[in-house]
Amino acid sequence: MKNIKAIAFDFGGTLDSPFMHWMDVYMRIYTQELHLPLTADRFRDSYIHAERMMESLQLVQPSHSLFETQLFKTQLQFDSLIERGVLPDTSENKNQLPLQAARLVTDFSSHYVKLSQPVLALLSQRYPLLLVSNYYGNLKKVVSDLEIASYFVSLTDSTIEGIRKPDPGLWKLSFDRQGYHPEEVLVVGDSMKNDILPALSLGCQVVQGCPDLLAEAVPGVNRIISLAELPPLL
Repeated sequence: MKNIKAIAFDFGGTLDSPFMHWMDVYMRIYTQELHLPLTADRFRDSYIHAERMMESLQLVQPSHSLFETQLFKTQLQFDSLIERGVLPDTSENKNQLPLQAARLVTDFSSHYVKLSQPVLALLSQRYPLLLVSNYYGNLKKVVSDLEIASYFVSLTDSTIEGIRKPDPGLWKLSFDRQGYHPEEVLVVGDSMKNDILPALSLGCQVVQGCPDLLAEAVPGVNRIISLAELPPLL
């Protein structure tokens, strides 16, 4: 990695989890914390449904918190699981569990963001940091509540911009606004599809966060399993 003038981070899955896909986070919480009889195959359609509905219904407002955002998502997931017959139509599944799940997911996310803070604080003293996320229009509210907004010189939210990853245009928009050429920016993200490949297509340098190093490596892509491994690479 050479001539880096700025670092651009993904948010979801990169700063708010141990580089886990968010479907896997929900599955862990639903099976290990709530003890629901779910498998990944039975949950996947409801997870995808909720993500699509979050976008199409535009439920989230700029003032909504992380917990409120998660409650929209968990309610949509449980409604779909009930409609599909995966879970029974009970008051607990319709009302209590979505609320409990939203609290657990919010606590999970907040915990990992807190673990990310020392690295962000260190790097922000050496580089301008950019945050680029497929989010719901309330990224500024969420990262402000999580006390990491001050580390970033810019926040780029897909809903506000009307463009979503994997379109590399969302990343490029962030760079252009700050006056950086792609080759001057290091992109850090967990998703090969949404973060790494779009960044490489622009000519950026990249680091992929992975939950482990068991997956086959991609030539030219540095990988880390902890955000704390990033500063030594630089």
